[in-house]
Amino acid sequence: MSYSSADLPVSFFRFACLAALCLASAALSSAREASPNPARPRRIYSITRLTGAAPAIDGHLDDACWQGAGEWSGGFTQLTPRYAAPASRETEIKILLDDRNVYVAMRAHDDPVAQRARQMGNRDGFAGDIMGVNFDSYHDRRTGFEFDLTAAGQKIDLVLANNGWDTTWNAVWEGKVAHETDCWTAEFLIPLSQLRFDPRNGVWGLHAWRWIDRYKEESDWNLLANDDSGFVKSFGELHGLTGLRSARRWELLPFASARVETAPDRATRTKFRGGLDAKVGLSSNITLDASVLPDFGQVEADPAVMNLTAFETFLEEKRPLFLEGKDIFAFSFGDDTLFYSRRIGQPPSYWPNHLASEMPDASTLLGALKVSGKTNRGTSLGVVAAATDRETVLVDDGTGARNVDVAPRTGYLVARGQQDFRAGDTIVGGIVTHVQRDHLSSDLAAQLPEQATALGADVTHYWQEREYFARAVAVATRVRGTPDAIARLQTSSARYFQRPVAGGSRFDPTLDALSGAALWLQGGKASKGHWRWTEDIFLKSPGVEFNDLGYLAQADQHKLKTTVAYIEKDPAKWYRSYDLKLQQENTWTTRGEHLDTGVSLRAAGELANKWSFNGTLGAAQAGRDPVALRGGPLLATPARWSWSGYLETDGTKRLWASVFADGTQSGDDVFSSSSHGAKFSVRATDSFSVSLQAQATTYSDRQQYAAAAPTATGTAWLVTHLEGESRSLALRAEWHLRPELSLQYYGNPFGGTVRYGEFRQVAAPEASAFAQRLGPILAPTLADGLYAFDFNADGSADTTLDRPDRNDASFHSNLVLRWEYRRGSTLYLAWSQQRYGGGDDLSEDAWSSLSSLRRQPPLNQFMLKVSYWFSS
Repeated sequence: MSYSSADLPVSFFRFACLAALCLASAALSSAREASPNPARPRRIYSITRLTGAAPAIDGHLDDACWQGAGEWSGGFTQLTPRYAAPASRETEIKILLDDRNVYVAMRAHDDPVAQRARQMGNRDGFAGDIMGVNFDSYHDRRTGFEFDLTAAGQKIDLVLANNGWDTTWNAVWEGKVAHETDCWTAEFLIPLSQLRFDPRNGVWGLHAWRWIDRYKEESDWNLLANDDSGFVKSFGELHGLTGLRSARRWELLPFASARVETAPDRATRTKFRGGLDAKVGLSSNITLDASVLPDFGQVEADPAVMNLTAFETFLEEKRPLFLEGKDIFAFSFGDDTLFYSRRIGQPPSYWPNHLASEMPDASTLLGALKVSGKTNRGTSLGVVAAATDRETVLVDDGTGARNVDVAPRTGYLVARGQQDFRAGDTIVGGIVTHVQRDHLSSDLAAQLPEQATALGADVTHYWQEREYFARAVAVATRVRGTPDAIARLQTSSARYFQRPVAGGSRFDPTLDALSGAALWLQGGKASKGHWRWTEDIFLKSPGVEFNDLGYLAQADQHKLKTTVAYIEKDPAKWYRSYDLKLQQENTWTTRGEHLDTGVSLRAAGELANKWSFNGTLGAAQAGRDPVALRGGPLLATPARWSWSGYLETDGTKRLWASVFADGTQSGDDVFSSSSHGAKFSVRATDSFSVSLQAQATTYSDRQQYAAAAPTATGTAWLVTHLEGESRSLALRAEWHLRPELSLQYYGNPFGGTVRYGEFRQVAAPEASAFAQRLGPILAPTLADGLYAFDFNADGSADTTLDRPDRNDASFHSNLVLRWEYRRGSTLYLAWSQQRYGGGDDLSEDAWSSLSSLRRQPPLNQFMLKVSYWFSS
């Protein structure tokens, strides 16, 4: 029996649904399968108070305090690769305490020095052999503060939760390592001011661990659970923490910076600025952070992308101000989030005509306040308030130059709180976000809402030792502004209220406010045994809107998603671990219009030779797209296949590589895309490494939106055959002279082309066959860069369209010297360069567009920044 390309996804879908039933049955039947983590007594370490001289933090454990009173504790056990097996090399730890600091010594018995992995890396980079300690100083079994040292002496600090970790937290502490013939040693000085704790509680959670890179082995002092029931919940305990003072600690970090910009076509610009970051301990577990004229820069530029969709590109946060402690404010709603920190200080969205000066690349941040912490009753809270300044540009329309507002003065507020019950197995939380824009000009009032408020509530409940869980997340939003500003929200890609439907569109040009709500329900089996499963229900009303301070791709949507997974963590002859995941989802609009049904099967794992892999095969039935025509009617989409694959060699070697590819192919050859690339990394010495990544992407869509053209009988929706390609490279080089001194380079050239071919008019948008869905090929005339369309054949153009073909090219590079010249104090010296090219030369391909960057004038920026840390 043979199948057409359109039939294959349907067949695969039926097979996958049957497989899902089988997997679900197996998962349910194994609901009481034995846990690989039988109950073990928690280990207890009794801390000793330091009575003599404090140790000199040099990595050598020759101080009298390490030889005297106090317990050296060993007996570490493997977490990976062989769970609960004895560690292949012994490790010991000793902990001491005085009124201001916690002191930790660790000794890692090992083979001769030549076999140890001592490569240097960035701070918070997991490179080579590692030892570390983690304190659950709240003793809430939810949050741990970790301090690690690599064998090369690099620091790592992070906040560990039961379901992951956050390395953006940067504490101020000291740590050194030393190497001997049969071991290497680490010494830590951790100020109590960097931890949050209740002085009345004499017990903390304690975790100590070691990583041996050549074996990819982790061993733990108190063995963590490997069944996803929670990292921090399985910590041991640290006893004897009596007499701790609730100090009113404070930290000040003033900085000064100078920036110089040069370009061949304009005068050199110089800018000096200074600011202050302050941290004040309101109590031993609540901290106030304040920033006055904070440093708002990011060292590494955003990667170049070619976005041909209706939605904005989601960019990761890279600014230090918003990175630290970001998990406190996290409030996700599936792929959306109520707090997207890139909104604060974003570039102005209003571009006036007749510009006579450059648009600012960001809004100036005047200041920010942050309060965060956790009480002894299990209440965690976080509040951020920030303000950005008014931005203006010079405009000259021939009647005289004048300043025009392009961004108003704006205030931002985020408040997040959570309360633990039942020792953290029930968590109730909420969030409030608010944006206030003041003194809007008439132009800005037609573009931006004046106020935007979002409220959220979430409840998570675990039972049966966190094996099962249920979660509910609810959101309500309200946005106020002028009718013009609200009309822009109604017609944005998040909802397209102007879309013609039976009974009339939802668009109302008189509205001065937009309100909506959303609900996410999730539940399933989260831990224990091999099987996991979850069920997700997403309900988003048409009017829900939180893009002023969050990220929302699409409202007006209902989605049902089922996931079943099988996880194997015990190694065998040919693998160290693997997992299989089957996922199926359906999507509708709130009117009940079915949009999409898809299924995917994913396999991932690590082979016995330490190579890792993952691959995904997906299929979707024919559906309908509510955004394809940018506010037009639903457009039918054919059934399609999708696939992806990734393979990486052993990363513990000095030379390692990875290859990756993905693609999509629809029935009737309406849509196809493919992307492939490779990355090569070389660690030439323990202090110098370089990597190069290359990627190529091609794209073809025969019903890509082109224009909505008004005609005598209504609106003609035009689509075109789009063909695009892009090529990019990413080069990174790192030279670590010492753990505190490094030189890093990043370069990212990008070239892309977009070509538009045949144009067609949408005839029957929901017809299943391509020939019925679209009309015959149109023959517009092209003159002076404009396509002219004559729909009624009367010899005159009914509508015109700018020729959309284009070439894009850009180059971003950064060279950064970083020196932590004393504890908590840093000097940065950076050089960045940007080049932009492109145009409408149709003879160029992506590689030609990329190579043309050499002829483009560079924009160079040189920056020097110095900060100095003071503390009580």
